[in-house]
Amino acid sequence: MLERIREGSQGIVAKSILGLVILTFAISGIGSYIGSKADTALATVNDVEIGQMAFDRAYQNERARMEQQFGAMIEQLMADDNYVANFRKNILDRLIVEELQKQNAADLGVRVGDEQINKAILEMADFQIGGQFSQDTYVAILRQNGFTPAQFREYMRNQMATTQYSSAVFGTEFVLPSEEKQFAKLNSQTRTFDMVEFDVNSVKSEITPEQAELETYFNANKLIYQTQEKVSVEYILMDSALIASDVAVSEQEIEDFYQGNILDYTTNEQRRLSHILVETADDAEDKIKQAKAKLDAGEDFAAVAKEFSTDSFSAENGGDLEWVEPGLMGDAFDEAAFALVNVGDVTDIIESDFGFHIVKMTELKGEEVKPLAELKDSIKQQIADEKASELYIEAQTKAVETAFEVPDTLEDAAEDAGINMQSTALLSRNQLTGVLAQPQVATQLFDENFIAEGINSDLIELGDDKSIIVRVMEHQASEQQSLEDVKAQVTASVVNQKAQDLVQSKAQTLLEKVQAGEALASQGEMVSRKDDVLRNDMSLDANVRNKVFALAKPVDGNVEYAVVSKNNGNAVLVGLTAIGQNTEQETNATAQLNRLVNRVLAQAYIDAMKDHADIQITLDN
Repeated sequence: MLERIREGSQGIVAKSILGLVILTFAISGIGSYIGSKADTALATVNDVEIGQMAFDRAYQNERARMEQQFGAMIEQLMADDNYVANFRKNILDRLIVEELQKQNAADLGVRVGDEQINKAILEMADFQIGGQFSQDTYVAILRQNGFTPAQFREYMRNQMATTQYSSAVFGTEFVLPSEEKQFAKLNSQTRTFDMVEFDVNSVKSEITPEQAELETYFNANKLIYQTQEKVSVEYILMDSALIASDVAVSEQEIEDFYQGNILDYTTNEQRRLSHILVETADDAEDKIKQAKAKLDAGEDFAAVAKEFSTDSFSAENGGDLEWVEPGLMGDAFDEAAFALVNVGDVTDIIESDFGFHIVKMTELKGEEVKPLAELKDSIKQQIADEKASELYIEAQTKAVETAFEVPDTLEDAAEDAGINMQSTALLSRNQLTGVLAQPQVATQLFDENFIAEGINSDLIELGDDKSIIVRVMEHQASEQQSLEDVKAQVTASVVNQKAQDLVQSKAQTLLEKVQAGEALASQGEMVSRKDDVLRNDMSLDANVRNKVFALAKPVDGNVEYAVVSKNNGNAVLVGLTAIGQNTEQETNATAQLNRLVNRVLAQAYIDAMKDHADIQITLDN
């Protein structure tokens, strides 16, 4: 297995994951690489603690990722207590799995050397300019994200070790051709079934939970009912673009800039030339003289070029050299060709290092200077940008100096820099917007040590022309809410759970009836028929679809029944009546089967690690 692990470090998976490292640390920040204070353990994995801070970081990062992907929809999801409970549970489970994998990788002897780390860093596109590694860019990006080079190298070592481990453990399975064929056949099956659905919302009005039920639910789910950590912030933002919008540029400055850079706006004279070239040889001079004689006799230049020129490429185009600049063909050529006055003029025979030439001028463009009127707006913007850049550096320098000298407020720094100080009310991490939501800024604002110090931050670079200094004015720690504080939410959750239990009971009662011989059709309008449903039919609830395809094939006209819960809590009784085959769906499923096998293997391996590990979870903390 160790050999497989070493090979895995060179594979596509490893390189792909490394490509995501910058994005990962940009979102996560320095995380576990900064020294931390005492932390409340939410779980222990073989005596290694997973603390509240690590959980909170993972929670906020995943929520931010989902907000970016799903937008406002995430707020609706987060309003559902059951969803939040599962969301938090899944995050804790993921942290447990990551710790198990880390420990397993160490047990297997997975190691990443300094040379591998150096090579990976040098190849990262985020650290390159023009395809070459830039030390300045590397240091700047690390600084923006709260890493020192040593911390980032250690982070990379862990990431690469995990990649090697994953490639070795989860990429070793293979499938046989016969298995592929059978999988394709199974994948193209269809199912025809009847279903009766019991709506969870239709029974909620029948339910009034007792106080004891509310207390029991609350005590089992206290983790859900914690307030989010919040900070109020004051900050000064240096933005070159905003500074530029206030910069005045006079007409005289525009005129002076135009005159001082007039050569940049001048297009030199251009000549389009054709030539007849006879390369140096014993009879070269005789041939060029023959060509000249034909031209003197009035023959067409292009025709003579095709007949005599040894420059085959231009000869095919009548000798056309297109637009020629001085210096390409040598001094003798330039002296004669650029002495031509009128379009159509032809030189005498010219001797150069290439051989003998006769040159004709076919087009002439005189020197042109773009008028100021055409350039005025762009020149004005260029001057404004240059002024803004100078003012930006000046403001940044003053702000940094004063923020350091007067560390407990940003008012003085803002005044010295000539920038308005801004402030916010108490905000949780996921309520931060604009520049404050930038990963490196948010990480700084919710850093325990920074909050405790209560002083101005160092300058945080947000790009080449934007930077910020922040200070936390007030901090509100995450607190456990009481049952009375969240009684409405708890009541809604308990009612929802009891409603789900009730519709499940109704579905089970109907199941018993049909299994005893009562016809499902007797349910009338409640019964709906689904014909020839495919395994990948996304119009059906996933739980219903999976249950139907898990049922055994009906025999002798019998119906296979089962009860299943939908994702929305509704209970459904399904009755499978027939299994069919859609031959159009029988395509090559090799890639899909390989992904499935690897996923199953990965889950089995994770389950085995969990079974053999000492895992303690303290949900009430």
